[in-house]
Amino acid sequence: MELTIVSAFFDIGRENFKGYERGNNKYISYFKFWARIRNNLIVYTTREFVSEILSIRRNFGLEEKTKVIEIDDYKSFDRDLYNKMKKVMDNEISLNFHKDIKRPESWNVDYNFIMMLKSYCIVDAVQKGYVKGMIAWLDFGFNHGGKDGLINKEEFDFKWEYDFPEKINLFAHQKIDDDRPIFDIVRSMDVYIRGNIIVAPDYLWLKFSYLAKKAMESLLDCGLCDDDQTICLMAYRAQQDIFVIHDVENWYDGLKYFGGNHLTVKKMEKRRDKTYKIYKERARFYLLDGKYNLAIKYYKMYLKEKINNKI
Repeated sequence: MELTIVSAFFDIGRENFKGYERGNNKYISYFKFWARIRNNLIVYTTREFVSEILSIRRNFGLEEKTKVIEIDDYKSFDRDLYNKMKKVMDNEISLNFHKDIKRPESWNVDYNFIMMLKSYCIVDAVQKGYVKGMIAWLDFGFNHGGKDGLINKEEFDFKWEYDFPEKINLFAHQKIDDDRPIFDIVRSMDVYIRGNIIVAPDYLWLKFSYLAKKAMESLLDCGLCDDDQTICLMAYRAQQDIFVIHDVENWYDGLKYFGGNHLTVKKMEKRRDKTYKIYKERARFYLLDGKYNLAIKYYKMYLKEKINNKI
């Protein structure tokens, strides 16, 4: 089943995010890494990036399979929601509720808002007749120019096809916990859903957008805000029958193991130490927070990682 890909890029001043700096040129290079993919592609962006995005696809002979939608102001997708998010995130209590106030989802409203716009962009494309059938969201910075694991840019010269279930396909970073309260997930900043790839038929994107907005408004009513990863989890919990959760290990797996089996992956040894540190940090966080069951759970995972990988 051929997929139409939708993506977006908006300048939110990320080059000034201390510790998370990525300038516009960096994101353009990330896009160029995977832009030779042969699927029909729709990209939402502002005027200053239209010609460059088209030029990249043209150089790969894919201009006719590319549509770039110019947006004057990304806030115009839902200005009321943006203002509500800003009011909540301007509150110091809300900021300090997060485990790590340096991460952009804890303090930057524009970051969280553009993460919300994934479903908004696709719904706009569907309603305007630009796309129909199975639609895949793919982050503009997908794979971070090879840093996330897929190392050969020439291998993206293929048509992405896969027989996905006709549901909303999400890719899980860790096993879904249906019992854990959302506020605890927001506070700890744990990730369950990887938001860089989402696949669904056109009519379910409409439903997903409704559930995502409802989830964000529920968070805001509680004085909280978060990025799309938590919003996706909340949408799934609200109506599980229209979702399929695929358990994956890495950020690129939603493409690699669902139609991109030929894509070369860098050696996993380079990633083990990172996983090891994540488990150890989570165990420490829950121990300090008095949540001993969760602390023990992650400490066991940390030990298992050491034994299995001889760290």
